[in-house]
Formats: sequence, structure tokens, C-alpha cells
Amino acid sequence: MKKIMTLMALAAMTLGIASCGDDNPITEDNVSFGVKNLISKTVSGNTFFDYTNSKLRFDLNYLADTACLHVLDTKFNQRMPVTVSFSLSGMKVDYSARDRFTLTGTGYDPMESMGYQVNNVRCNVNASLNMYYLAYDVVSSNGTSKVYVYPKSILSVLEDNNLDYDDATELYFTFKCALNDENNYEGDVLMSNVQFQIGERTSPKMTIRIPYDDHVTITGTTTGYVVTGTGITGKYQQGGTEIPFEQSTIDNLEIIIDVVNKQYSISFDCMGGSFANSGKLYL
Repeated sequence: MKKIMTLMALAAMTLGIASCGDDNPITEDNVSFGVKNLISKTVSGNTFFDYTNSKLRFDLNYLADTACLHVLDTKFNQRMPVTVSFSLSGMKVDYSARDRFTLTGTGYDPMESMGYQVNNVRCNVNASLNMYYLAYDVVSSNGTSKVYVYPKSILSVLEDNNLDYDDATELYFTFKCALNDENNYEGDVLMSNVQFQIGERTSPKMTIRIPYDDHVTITGTTTGYVVTGTGITGKYQQGGTEIPFEQSTIDNLEIIIDVVNKQYSISFDCMGGSFANSGKLYL
């Protein structure tokens, strides 16, 4: 019941588009909720286009195990003068929990008048962790483009592959990156329970944040983005307070985020030692 009420609360975020089934009111068996400010990456061959303000809305019918997915206010390329919205009805739903599920479907013509067809749709959702990941193909007279929709903040998968981040003692990362109003990337990476190897010594577990400041370059790619930089002032948490590193900078930073293959790598030098890690993204 708690998870049902969580989704009912999320229904307050519902975005303005007609429901796929107006005869399905919001009840414990029919829930509607939405999410804003997602990144949409459209890949066409060797080119890509990132759009920051995409939205999704979900109409779930728990009894029928079907759903309607609304893709709202999105763009596929820079040439589009306005955003588009469309709905995909009758999608199959597989639930892990009421707020954690996967939608699948193919062969949609929601934008037939514009010459677009939507195929190979897969959407993974964990509403309690604010994780939304959507991948689909857009087919037009110009060919097929692949679209990936994901949140600005992405978690790595925990080392033991569970999802209990609140009580986690193992290493994990929170990668944040998005385009700002000036069309420049900005963000940071938060490392939880990280340890450094400095010579023969191992540091205690720490929470460290690396801000993407003026010493950092972020480059978009067809699969995600790459972060590089040196001379960065890192920050660590102590007693709930964030404290800048005073004796060492973060150097030779390289972060590769791949939202297509759902993986990451990170490496840098700091405090006379080096750090490197790679793994899966929770998408």
C-alpha cells in the first residue's frame, strides 16, 4: 500500500496530455504519474543531438498488465522548430514491484502525419530511486535514429548488485551531467565509500565529490559523454559538512559515461596516489 500511495503522490506531477484511456480513473489499479527534466539523446549514424527538457508520463493498468507511455516535449534534432509529444498505448508491463517495472513494445505510428514510426521501445523504471531509462527507434524517410532518454543523475550499480543504496557500505557513484541554458554541459560526480591506495596505506572510506569546474572539459558523444580535467579542487564530507581538499588537487581525471551500453569508467590521481574503477550504470 505504501508504494501505491507513493505513485499516487507522483500523480500530482502529471503532465498535460490526454490519457490513453479516459475510462480508467486513478485508483489502486490504475495509476498515472510523470517525470520532468530528462535528457534525450538522438543518434543518427555518427552524429547525435542532446535535448535536456524531455518529459515522460506513465498510465499503468495493474489488472491488465498494460500501460500507456507518453513521451512529452522532446526533439530529435536541432532543426525541429518546436517540440513534439506522442503516446504509445497497449505496452506490455513486467513488474518487479509496483514502482519498479519495464515497458516494452514496437510498431507504433504515433506521429504518422509527421512521417515518424516508433519501434523497439524499452523503458526501465524505478520510481523510488528516480531512475527512468527509455530507448527506442524513430524511423522516417531519412532513415532510422536511435533515441535514449535518461535522468541527469545516474547511479552506478552497487558492487553486490543489490539496490539498497540507503544502507550501502560498498563503493558506488552518482554521475550528474546535463546541458544548461547556455547549451554547455555541467555537473559533478559523487563517490560514496571510496578508498585510496597511497603507497602501502589504504585510506578510510570517504564520500568525495568532484565538481565539474573550470578545470574540466565535458564532451558529448554518440553513447554518452566524456569528462577530462586536471587541477580540480575535490571536496570530501565530514560530519555532514563538505570540505575542500587543501593539500592536493584531482589530476588526470577521465570519466567515460556510456548510456547506450550502460557502463562507466573513472580514473584520476590525488594525494600522491591513483584511483581507477569501472562498472555498470543503473539504467
